[in-house]
Amino acid sequence: MNSNYNSPAMVILLLSTLFSWSCVSAQFKQHQSLQRIENKLMDYDSLTTSKVMVVGTFHFDKSVLTDQNQKSIEQFIKILKNYKPTKIVLEWEPSASELANKNYMSFVEDSEYITNKENEVYQIGFRLAKAMQHHRLYFFDNQTEFIGSLENFSFSSFGEYAKNNDAGFFDAHEKKIIVTHNHNQKLLKEMSLLDEIVLRNSPRAQYINAQRMHNYEVRVGIQKNWIGPDWLGRWYRRNVRMLANVIKMNEPNDRMLIIVGDNHKWTLDMLFDNTPEFELVSSWDFFNTTLKN
Repeated sequence: MNSNYNSPAMVILLLSTLFSWSCVSAQFKQHQSLQRIENKLMDYDSLTTSKVMVVGTFHFDKSVLTDQNQKSIEQFIKILKNYKPTKIVLEWEPSASELANKNYMSFVEDSEYITNKENEVYQIGFRLAKAMQHHRLYFFDNQTEFIGSLENFSFSSFGEYAKNNDAGFFDAHEKKIIVTHNHNQKLLKEMSLLDEIVLRNSPRAQYINAQRMHNYEVRVGIQKNWIGPDWLGRWYRRNVRMLANVIKMNEPNDRMLIIVGDNHKWTLDMLFDNTPEFELVSSWDFFNTTLKN
């Protein structure tokens, strides 16, 4: 036998190796134990009663009334019908419900009623509801009040405060924001209206929206009057209230379809995904699957 194996150094090395392996083995067993315990944790998935799909769009203007864009909207309505929504939820406040549904019934009786009305509530909401033979529409927006540092808020006064108090910090990413916005808008506007709406629902487009919301206004007034973080906080508060309005109107086995400005989508998707009553349906996956068929 090689005498080197009996040397003190070799003995120490072997003992050290055995100790290391025993530690690794103990850690592995502990990890397995934690996994078993984790699997025993109770969740709230049994509370799920309904499905919800959030479809983000840009806010329509007169350009959607052209013949070409009207054809795109007709295609879009046919696609959305495949989701088979039980409730169509739109970005107006619930207080508008009575008048809006009265106008909807006028449209049901006469399709010419919305000929000159460009808003997506009419062009998508009214038309889809009629195609689905729904008797009414639902509304969920909340124009959350401006309180605290946001009292009497305007973007002009916000910008003036930012320049006077945080110049060089709040606008550190301004050039990148402008370049990125212009680049993406050019890409979107080269597409058909249908393709633009679908692309706005992609995970990448929504990731970019979320990034933008966290790299400019939030940088104003930090450790001073907090107006920038409060502005972003109001955005979240508004969307939480929109979620709450949908929770209130939810009924078992509903298939909610929400039509909303696309910058709301990333926030609402996150909120609905963490609300046990709902199973979130990916609008991006839905569009891709439907368009393939």
